[in-house]
Amino acid sequence: MLEAVLNHVNKHARIPICGMISQYKKKWTDRDGVRNLLNIVGKEIRMEGFLVGSYLDRFGDFAKEMESYIKEGKISSKYTIYHGIESYLESLGSLFTSTNIGKVVIEFK
Repeated sequence: MLEAVLNHVNKHARIPICGMISQYKKKWTDRDGVRNLLNIVGKEIRMEGFLVGSYLDRFGDFAKEMESYIKEGKISSKYTIYHGIESYLESLGSLFTSTNIGKVVIEFK
């Protein structure tokens, strides 16, 4: 994904880096590499990593601001709803096949 971004990003772009869960359990020598890092220099890009835990003291402010955005309809979420425990395997599989949209929710009635 980062390779695609670096090929299409604007000059002087800023890219926040967080997550990369697919790489967590790999030894550093087995992690996937990015071949076009020179674009960072050529496009004068700034990349910065962050951890969500470093900003927990700001969560209250974030929650208030997001609540108003949701109420105003400026932000909405996408989700796929599966019904009943019998849909568990299908819903789990959707996470790994990209057949879901947004969050996966299993609704029990």
